[in-house]
Amino acid sequence: MSQKVCIFTGTRAEYGLLQPVMQRIKDDRELELQVLVSGGHLSTRHGNTIDEIFADGFVPSEQVPLPLDDDSPIGVAEATGIAVSGLAKALGKLSPDIVVILGDRYEALACALAASIQDVPIAHIHGGETTQGAVDECFRHSITKMSQLHFPSCEEARKRIIQLGENPERVFNVGALGVENIKNIPLLSKEELEDALGFRLGRKCLLVTYHPVTLDKAGAYHAAEFFGGLRQFLANHDDGKIILTGTNADVGGSIINELADQLANENLGRVGSWVSLGLVRYLSAMKYASCVVGNSSSGIIEAPSFYVPVVNIGIRQQGRVQSKCTINCAPNSEDVERALDRALSSENIQSVRGCSSPYEKKGTSEQIVKMIKGFSGDTIKVFYDIKFGG
Repeated sequence: MSQKVCIFTGTRAEYGLLQPVMQRIKDDRELELQVLVSGGHLSTRHGNTIDEIFADGFVPSEQVPLPLDDDSPIGVAEATGIAVSGLAKALGKLSPDIVVILGDRYEALACALAASIQDVPIAHIHGGETTQGAVDECFRHSITKMSQLHFPSCEEARKRIIQLGENPERVFNVGALGVENIKNIPLLSKEELEDALGFRLGRKCLLVTYHPVTLDKAGAYHAAEFFGGLRQFLANHDDGKIILTGTNADVGGSIINELADQLANENLGRVGSWVSLGLVRYLSAMKYASCVVGNSSSGIIEAPSFYVPVVNIGIRQQGRVQSKCTINCAPNSEDVERALDRALSSENIQSVRGCSSPYEKKGTSEQIVKMIKGFSGDTIKVFYDIKFGG
């Protein structure tokens, strides 16, 4: 009898990372792939990215739509409660042997709660990292404590999971799936990308993704300051172009998307704004970008493998392990302007070519599937105590 492996996905970003794992499960005769879809995938406002799942040949086993139009704190909290209820019912129908959850978002937390209450084992990818500027920080560690298998992306994260009381025998540093995607997925040529977007990249093109900073009380002000820095970049560089991608479904996302659309409307032909680029177009844009800018984890984790300069804005990714490709910058327009000038300098571009990524390991998706297949299914855990000296 096949082992039923349920992949949960609630956002375009984590689906792109999970894709190679899903394909390996689908191709394995001893495994049965189940795909549980929720969150932004089912939202017109966030690009109906379930279409990308179908286009890749995967058929969702269950769909759990959420009310995402209200991105106030209460609205997101209510969506989380609805997610727990809907995902619990979906898991009850699917009856998987294990659920795979990636990351740290509230939809992922809801799925972990629903699975734990029904005694369904959880395999967690990208646990153990720390991002001090986002509420996702506590969600991530909470999912770790509900999970039986752990697949951190770097050695620091592996150690942190063990520090949280997880048995080292169930914690595997497999590297980052996003880096594996870069190595394995055929990307578009620059000309193909420009044709697909209907947008010319020019000599200096920024790839920008700026998400809400959920623990920043001045988040709206800092977002406006950040976009002010982008305006100054355009004023300073006649050959400057910007590709903007939409925010995730977090508190305050609508404000940032409005700022992005305003910048694009003010600079037709120089700034393009997309709700979602999809995995291939996004990675292709990253490959040809002059600099990756914003506060997305993709700038920290994936961009160094392209040897592309990165300007990381604000506190959202604070604490996450970084390569030497990354320049950290305060969320005000003057600092953004200076950081971009530094990132695009010939000296920095030359130094970035020698960067190495702490997230790069061989066979990431293969190792994940191998460990899932070998898992006993036991959900009982004993807290792993670390012996302290003195």
